This record gives sequence, structure tokens and C-alpha cells, in this order.
Amino acid sequence: MAEQRRMVCPACGTEMNHHANKLVLSAGAADEASVDRLLGGIVEEMHTCPACGASASRRAPGRPA
Repeated sequence: MAEQRRMVCPACGTEMNHHANKLVLSAGAADEASVDRLLGGIVEEMHTCPACGASASRRAPGRPA
């Protein structure tokens, strides 16, 4: 997967720690372009802030074709 910049906490602005990737099953046609065909869903990165404890997620960068 492509390298992405570290996620910044939306609550306090501290760089967050990446803990895991989570597979989210597609909810409908709006998600079709983001679905990883090999895994059958959308891969999201899960992050936690070491300063305030907030959690956040974002879509992981796509796989090369």
C-alpha cells in the first residue's frame, strides 16, 4: 500500500498512532469505487491520539493496479 502522511488528531492537533487496518464491507453503490476487489470491502486505518485519547479512522490508500 502507498505511504500516507501521519493522521493529526481532530481534537487536539497531535500526531496520532496507527493501530490497525479494518475491513469495512461496502454499504452500497456510493462505495463501489473504493472497494478493494481482492478483499471485498473498504480498508480503513484506525488511529488513536496519544495525548487526548481520541480515536479516528480514514480510508487506506488504494493498492496499485
